Amino acid sequence: MDKTQAASPPMPANAGRVVAEVRGASKVFQSGDTKITALHPTDLVLRAGELLLIVGPSGSGKTTLLSLLGCVIYPSTGEVIVDGTNVTHLDDRALARLRLRSIGFVFQSFNLVMPLTAEENVLMPLQLQGVPADEARDRAAHALQLVNMSHRRHSLPRQMSGGEQQRIAIARALVTEPPLMLCDEPTAALDPKSVDVVMQELRQLAQQGKALAVVTHDMRLVPFADRVVQVANGQAQEQLPGADLDHH
Repeated sequence: MDKTQAASPPMPANAGRVVAEVRGASKVFQSGDTKITALHPTDLVLRAGELLLIVGPSGSGKTTLLSLLGCVIYPSTGEVIVDGTNVTHLDDRALARLRLRSIGFVFQSFNLVMPLTAEENVLMPLQLQGVPADEARDRAAHALQLVNMSHRRHSLPRQMSGGEQQRIAIARALVTEPPLMLCDEPTAALDPKSVDVVMQELRQLAQQGKALAVVTHDMRLVPFADRVVQVANGQAQEQLPGADLDHH
């Protein structure tokens, strides 16, 4: 997609606000007597209104970086700040509350509950938050509208294509209105046409003020990104526009 050909939408009021940050954060895992460094000390800032692509081969450390941003793991050194909260010393319960309130997750495998309709899948995070039923239905309808899937609200996952299921998963991540959205290989299971549709949906969400980080090994997604960070051997480095990225 050539973003330069499209008319630029107005910048959201919160554009540029720092939503997530890692400061000298690293991750070391212990395996028996061996220490494995999954991510060397890294500095990274993610702002509202941008789509950040984190690229690299399997085992490079990119998923570890995403897990730190998602408050799924603690850093071995350094700090992680999400939505104004330094999460480094929070206990597990406080981390879970922060994830539910401030972070939307989108995965490669969709993770939809198969016996539930699209609308019921989108409602689930709001039910976990104890949102009143009428408000929850209104917010679910709005989230489905944002990804152009209102017409599928009564459909079961098995009745939808992979691309449609992924857009329902995006709506579910959106429904709690989190400032930060993290996507782990969101297009890996999709056909080329669906890849384009899903990535355009994610770009529009960034343009509306969300901060998005997308982990991928698929270099076809680079044109959709505002910034690209390449991770190799546990080292993360931001790439300049037009840089020749490693495709392996």
